[in-house]
Parts: sequence; structure tokens; C-alpha cells
Amino acid sequence: MRIVIVEDEIAIRDGLEKMINTATGHTVIGTCKNAMEGIAFIKENRPHLVITDIRMNGMNGLDMLEHLKEQGVEIYSIIISGYAEFEYAKRALSVGAQEYLLKPVSVDALQETLERIENKHTESKFQFVKKPENYAREYFFGTKDEQREAKKALKNIFKEEMGKIYGIIACYFGNLKKDDMKEMEYHLRSIKRQFPELEFLDAWEERISLRILIIKGRRKEILLFENSFDEMARYGYQKKEREIPLCIGTCETMEEWTSCFESVQKALLGYFTKDNCGLLRAEEFAEESTKELEYPVQAERRILLALETGNYQEMKVGLNEFLEQAISQEHGAGEIRYGVVKLITRMMDVAKEINRKAYESLQEKDYLKGVFSAYTRTEMYEILMKYGDEICDRRMKEGISNYTINRTLEYIRTHYKEGISLEKTAEVLNITPEYLSMLFKREMGMNFSVFLKKFRISHAKRLLKMSDMKIYEVAQECGYSNSNYFTKVFKEVTGISPAEYR
Repeated sequence: MRIVIVEDEIAIRDGLEKMINTATGHTVIGTCKNAMEGIAFIKENRPHLVITDIRMNGMNGLDMLEHLKEQGVEIYSIIISGYAEFEYAKRALSVGAQEYLLKPVSVDALQETLERIENKHTESKFQFVKKPENYAREYFFGTKDEQREAKKALKNIFKEEMGKIYGIIACYFGNLKKDDMKEMEYHLRSIKRQFPELEFLDAWEERISLRILIIKGRRKEILLFENSFDEMARYGYQKKEREIPLCIGTCETMEEWTSCFESVQKALLGYFTKDNCGLLRAEEFAEESTKELEYPVQAERRILLALETGNYQEMKVGLNEFLEQAISQEHGAGEIRYGVVKLITRMMDVAKEINRKAYESLQEKDYLKGVFSAYTRTEMYEILMKYGDEICDRRMKEGISNYTINRTLEYIRTHYKEGISLEKTAEVLNITPEYLSMLFKREMGMNFSVFLKKFRISHAKRLLKMSDMKIYEVAQECGYSNSNYFTKVFKEVTGISPAEYR
């Protein structure tokens, strides 16, 4: 059997691995030092058996098994513990553990336990009949041999009928919380009940967080189902502002499933370019750019300056501004991704100059590849923020550690809506305005008044784009009691009026 060990004590972890590899005929394919590592490894490598400790820092072994069970991951498990208590054993059995061993684990006890599990595994291979959803998963995500076997099985499950076609819906659930998943499942079951004439089959692939829903029926009925599914997705977005990338493609025969799914997946990777919060249709999606991307140079400059000065808030504003300008349905998804890669390259150049430690750490972590697999704008922003966090936060701690400046920035963030000034801020901090002015310019690279103005206008831009507030309301929200003066300052900073920007 292929075994993974999840144990936070290195001595026990290494001891078990050595014991299994030398005293049994089984293979340890990996060891993990905590439950989160274990979950990721198990989903990625699909071992037959996991050996884990009940007591671990963070998520314990039982919680890990419970999580895997909820996710539909089938795996044999052995729980080990130094606590011979009935409640532990009872809960271990409730989450599917096959065996419960006490520390210290002897070679004989381990050999006997592994032998019992191997016998169960051997018997199950002869008794096990795969569920249709397992065949569907293997058809889309399995090896070539698995795909061939799955295709034969699915042809018996989905017999082709005159006048009926197939719909293939792909859903990315990597950014959904557990409660959102449950709510989505509830609504989906409700919609399915409305279409008893349609046939449905689900396939889940945890490793890439994709769910495939195969539908068989007449074209008209599938179209009606599409519309209901689309309404569900839009309602969920409006209610909770959650992004659930969804796309559907249709085909006439099972022979076209693979090419249909490929077109759906391609369209799904362009989801973040759309203002569509519902169900995309692969047939309507075009990857080709209709307009050349005009790289957001000014936004890039703002981000790089913020990184250089350790201005975390300004860096976040700059990243939002960059994505607002770069992401548009007028541009192809590939073109936008390369624009984001260009920005990351520039950010890494800054890190190389001012924060070598962050530069080396980011090179090792290699978040860049995530840009090419991101489905949503939120994911794209989070990738950029990983770079910003590493460079800017460490820069603030290592370079701009001045207590007074940090207090000043916090005061601005908290009171920018009020009539604050250099003098007022200095009074609150109990220092002279002259000293604060000198310190602020030295550390932040700009005057206090210029920073405050840019900070307010950055907030104003977000409100203008993301709300339907009137211009005078935006002005008041950003600390300007006179809307005409606000307009003048806004135009001075951006080159256009608030109305034109909106």
C-alpha cells in the first residue's frame, strides 16, 4: 500500500517511516508535519492509507480525517495516540479510522495492523463497483487508461438518444467557504428537482478545485436549466458578492465531451475579464483581444513608490487601481495575465534593490505561476498582495520602523474624513510640526499634505467607481466640505474631473 504519515513530532514521524520501509512490504510516499500539509498531500497524491496522531498543533488528526471525509476523499486511516481514552477511540471510528494504536507503536503491532488493512483493501478491490461520478472524474481528469475504462462505463450510463444533447458545466469552487458550498448545493438540488426530465451526473476534482456537472436532455430543457442556474449564480453574487466562476458548453455526442470541456475550461479561465457574475456560455466566449492593453503605467508607478517608501496602504490602493485599469472584457485574458506578470517583475526589481530578504523569499515561493491559473479578480489581487505584503511589510519593519511615522499613518487612516492637518497631527502626537514635517518627508518621500491629498483622492476614486454616491457626498466622505474645491483637487491629481472619472 501507498502510505502517508501526518505527525508533528519529527522523531515519531521518522521512526514510523523507517519502521514501515524496513519491516513491511509497504511504501511511505510522503510525510507531513501538520494536518493542513496532510490534506493537501493526500488530495494531490491519493495514497491508500494515512497514519496520523490525534494530538497535533493546529488542526488535529481527527479533524483532518473529518475534513477529508466531508470532501469525499476515501482513504484508510490509522490513529495513533498516547492517550488511551475511550472517547478518542469512539470519535476516531466515527470519522472512518480503521485502526487505533497507542504510543509507543511496536513493530509487531504495526505489522499486524497494516496486514488487516491490506486485507480489507484487497477484498474491496474485488467487491468495489465504481460509482458513476468516479467514472466521470476519471474521464475528465484521469490517466489515459482510466479515461478509456471510464468512457466505456459512461456510454452504458449515458446512452445516446435521438433528439437529446449534452451540457457540461464547470464550476470553480477554490475560493468558496464551507457555508457558501452548502448553500450552493441546496439551491442546485432545488433547481434539479424542477427538471425531472433531465439526467445529471457530478464529477469533483479536489486537486484543481473544479466541479463538472454533466446534463443530458433536449436542447430546450437544457436551455431552461441554464437560465435557472444563471439566476441562482447572479442572486448569490448580489446577496454576498461572492465570485463563483461558472461556464457551460453543449455538444451532440459523448465523443465531443473532451473538446466541449476544453472550450468550457478555456472560457472559465477568462471569467475574471467579464462583468458577468452568472453562468458564462462557452460558445459566446472569445479569447481574442478586441483592444490592445494599454499598460497602467501611472498605477505601476504608484505601487513601486509605495513599496520603496513602505507605504502599505498606498500600495494596496495602487494594486486596486492597476487591476481596475488592466482588467476589462475589451482585452483578452492572456494579455491581461501578461500585464500582471510585467507588474510583478517590476515589483521584484524593487524588492531586489531595497529588501533582498523578501526578494529571495518570493523567488523561492514562486507565486507567479498562480497568475496563469487564477479564475477571479479576487485571486489575481491576492497574488499581487502576496508580493506586496512580503516587500512592503518587511520593508516597514526593517526600514521604516519609526514609531512616530507609523502612528502618523494610522492617524491619517483613521481621521482622513475630518479636517486634519500637519499641525493637528503633530499636536496629537505631542511633537512639533517642524519635526513631523521633516521626519515624514524623509521616511515617506513626500510632504504630509501631498500624502493626505493623494490618500483622500484614492479613496474618492474607489467611491466614484464602486458606489452611486453623488459627487458632493463623495467629497464629504473623503474630508472635503466644499465639493467645488474637491473637484479642483481631484482634477489636479488625476487630470480629469470626478464626473469624467466616473
